[in-house]
Amino acid sequence: MSFQSNAQLTEELSPYVLIVQPILLQSDDGKNPASIALTEKLVDRAYSNAGIDFHFLEPIYFNNTKARDGLINLDSIVTIARKEGYIKGQNDIVNMFFVNAVDGEKGPLGRGMMGGNITFISLGDEAGEENINMQAFVITHEVGHNLSLKHAVDDENVPDNLPNIQGDGDYKDRIDPKYSLNQYQIDIILKSPLVHPRIDFLEKQQAAKAILDESYEVYFSQLELREIEAFTNSKVPVQNLVQARTFARDRFSAAVTDFTDDEKKCISFVVDKVNSILLENNISLMARQPWRFIKIEDWLCGGFAHTRGTYIILSQKHIDFLTTNWSNDMSVEDEKKLLQGLGGLLVHEQMHSLQRTFKSRFEKLYTEFWDFTKAQVIADTAIKQNQVSNPDAPIAEWLIANPQDTSSFYWIRTLLKKRDGIPVMGKDFVDKVFIVKNNNGVYSTTKAEDGTLLQTSLENIVFYKNAFPVSRGLDHPNEIAAYMFSDYFKSLIANTPPFDQKIKENAKNIDSFIQWIHKEMK
Repeated sequence: MSFQSNAQLTEELSPYVLIVQPILLQSDDGKNPASIALTEKLVDRAYSNAGIDFHFLEPIYFNNTKARDGLINLDSIVTIARKEGYIKGQNDIVNMFFVNAVDGEKGPLGRGMMGGNITFISLGDEAGEENINMQAFVITHEVGHNLSLKHAVDDENVPDNLPNIQGDGDYKDRIDPKYSLNQYQIDIILKSPLVHPRIDFLEKQQAAKAILDESYEVYFSQLELREIEAFTNSKVPVQNLVQARTFARDRFSAAVTDFTDDEKKCISFVVDKVNSILLENNISLMARQPWRFIKIEDWLCGGFAHTRGTYIILSQKHIDFLTTNWSNDMSVEDEKKLLQGLGGLLVHEQMHSLQRTFKSRFEKLYTEFWDFTKAQVIADTAIKQNQVSNPDAPIAEWLIANPQDTSSFYWIRTLLKKRDGIPVMGKDFVDKVFIVKNNNGVYSTTKAEDGTLLQTSLENIVFYKNAFPVSRGLDHPNEIAAYMFSDYFKSLIANTPPFDQKIKENAKNIDSFIQWIHKEMK
């Protein structure tokens, strides 16, 4: 396989990334969303001299008619959005609300919080080149305020007689990189906490906060006592769940540490090679997703690699093991081993980051191609008390349809074995398959006449095990997709057909997965 040169890669990927979470306002009944006709190429071009790529995540939908139509003030909208969990990130992501009007005024116009992470955009719906340039200008201008840029007229360091994203002139000229930003503005922008290196290693203080991120999905808020002990390798000093979850957060934060310069150099080398391979194979969705790393001590979560929000979390022992082939004068064979090992792990974890930020693409894979059913199951207390909340798939919402009974489903849960003392990560894990019934849209576990939960084992649902070419991660489609993509990526490194032919003949979901990659990850 031929790798792109560094020069070619630089042309594809800017050195810095600004992550945007679009929040699309629509009516109370979930209809008629505001316009989100993004002009991303023009926006990126306006910031190209700063080396910044705007990375728009999948839009999330916010049902509120008055907020959509500018009938309530912006502070009230933000308060409601924050309370209902629409604001994402740790003040390191631009949360961009798309509305029909801002404070009653229709667009194209916007409001950007100076030095903040909130922007309101009303694009309007007029067609034509001038309006497209105006829409791009509105986004670049308001995000400029988030990045602490003042209006040119208020800043003596920005001439107000030249077009600029913070000044006057034709919209096309204001977003032209010839005029859009001067060096003074670029220096300010690159200091913003919203702008990240494409490969970002969080320092200890920042990582201690980021590892607690629950803005994309719950985690700490659902932990039970036994799993807290397993994850933190320590006895929980209290029985109160609220206090125990606070203890868990404190322990997770305490586990973070700093990467060494050599570790950064090695991981950066691998990510650059991974991105080159991904782009060469038109898998740009993963390549363009920022690579954001947190390092932890080995005692947390058994040293297993995992993710939270948009962050990949690596332990010292994982880094040490997977970087053994790294050196400045590696042989071709050692480089290949490094990419197979560390690269294979990193794409697995980056897949989990994508699963949070591009949800609908994965739900399409799980439901339309893999025949999973999404449901909220009423779980028995015994399951909750012994649950293992997989940080990469913490919401157990996917069921396997029973081909013999349309109202019956299999629900795979990883539980902790019964034992005295602190449960051991991995060693004390066991997969259980519970029988779930659908009663008029209510999904719940079922019991035998003696009161025990009806269950079976993975070995007994052969049709399911044989549907996939992997043996690990069968408890959740997030894990199946991540393991399969890692194997697919390794085949790209080896320049061999993906998946063993014998496996491919038996696992019906391989071809649909490859088709999905070509369509949804390009």
